[in-house]
Amino acid sequence: MLALHLTQLGEPEKSLQVVDVPEPPAPTAGQALVQVEYAPLDHRDLLLAQGIYPVRPELPTAIGNEGVGTVMSVGPDVMEVSPGDRVLLPFGVFSWSERVVARAADLTVEDKSISLEQAAMLTINPVSAGLLVSLRDLSPGSWLVQNTANSGVGRSVIVFAQERGLRTINIVRRAELVSELRDLGAAIVVVDSADVDARVREAIGSDPVLLGLDGVSGAATALLLNVVTDGALLAIYGYLSGRPFTPDPDVLKAKNITTTRFWMYQDEFLPGLRARNAESARLVFGGRLVLPSASVCKAADFPEALAYFREKGKVLLEFNTHRA
Repeated sequence: MLALHLTQLGEPEKSLQVVDVPEPPAPTAGQALVQVEYAPLDHRDLLLAQGIYPVRPELPTAIGNEGVGTVMSVGPDVMEVSPGDRVLLPFGVFSWSERVVARAADLTVEDKSISLEQAAMLTINPVSAGLLVSLRDLSPGSWLVQNTANSGVGRSVIVFAQERGLRTINIVRRAELVSELRDLGAAIVVVDSADVDARVREAIGSDPVLLGLDGVSGAATALLLNVVTDGALLAIYGYLSGRPFTPDPDVLKAKNITTTRFWMYQDEFLPGLRARNAESARLVFGGRLVLPSASVCKAADFPEALAYFREKGKVLLEFNTHRA
């Protein structure tokens, strides 16, 4: 069967290869065999391939951080899922393979009213957003600020914040995104510039901003530090700039800002992931959250898919080419 294997840590164009591998073994007690339908290709996967992501699997191996599949068969004593169920693949089961075996208890059964394409993107960006918004116990009406507001995580942050009665300050790089994100529920959208903090203050007055969410790092962090107020928490969850997190220590000290590096698979978050998955699915089903669309490419055409991703953004890899 087809799989996409990481053969060495390094540039994805060289280290990720389409390979033919043996079929997985039949599921044993407590396991399920899953036909992978779609699995996203996104920035985290490339970070893993480059050796930057916190996960370091033994090579060679399939990778892929999320995906959706259909249960083909189950082992003895499995009660959680049944053949034909649509399921979200859990952390630790690499999705870039036509078929995988997983612990049945770790699979999340998904409502078939949600499209396969949307289901394939449920388990990381929206779940990360729900966790990020909840890092501080903010009262309704409170403000939080984020960059990369147009990303999958950023859009989900806007929706999850609204669900909790919070208001968002959103920094974007293109003016045409302002009205789009406002329609999604963003309270304030500002285009990235040196005077972001002044424009935010003009809009919100002296209100505190006690949570900042940084998906860029590098020089972009300074803008968030200018906006957050005394005693704020700044969570760094992404490195789209390719630069390390190097804030001005004098600013951190002067504002008494606490910083934390966020990863959704930290031990403290694991018990709540299933509930976050369910909340994400509820928001998608209700039309409150629409995950950014992604172009579909056959997994066998991975080099072309990667080139497309580099130029235009997120791609869904299709592994089941025999779907009725």
